[in-house]
Amino acid sequence: MVLYIIGPVLFDFISMTGRDSIQLSQTGCNEELVVVDEISVTEEKVVFIVEAKRTSVGQAMKQILLSLQGARDNNGGGAVYGFITTGQIWQMLSYDGASFQMTSEIQAVFNGMDGYEEKWMKDCSIIVDCLFFALEKGGIVKNVVVG
Repeated sequence: MVLYIIGPVLFDFISMTGRDSIQLSQTGCNEELVVVDEISVTEEKVVFIVEAKRTSVGQAMKQILLSLQGARDNNGGGAVYGFITTGQIWQMLSYDGASFQMTSEIQAVFNGMDGYEEKWMKDCSIIVDCLFFALEKGGIVKNVVVG
């Protein structure tokens, strides 16, 4: 279910920005996904991490906090972003080296949602905004200097 949410957002972001160096990868465990921006053949920068647990977002908390800390260290600093999810419930986290910040729970999937597109767009599409925010802030941002 996580891929059904992340996949289209990632595809649209790449289409809109042309940043085709961004890739979705699965780490060693089945329940963690990482979006990376390839800097070169030998170097990657973590854009965001998704820790998915079927039973509760609370179970994913320890793992995501450690993953964000490691990702920031491997990125050479800056803010890193992550998500914990059951697939239905999502929370976004960020870590800047000094503190962790976390959103409230976002109910992204609910019973009968196919008949409530307007309700989903009003109440739940924030997850798409959060994913776009992490994609825009993470990875390699090209600066254009006009001189």
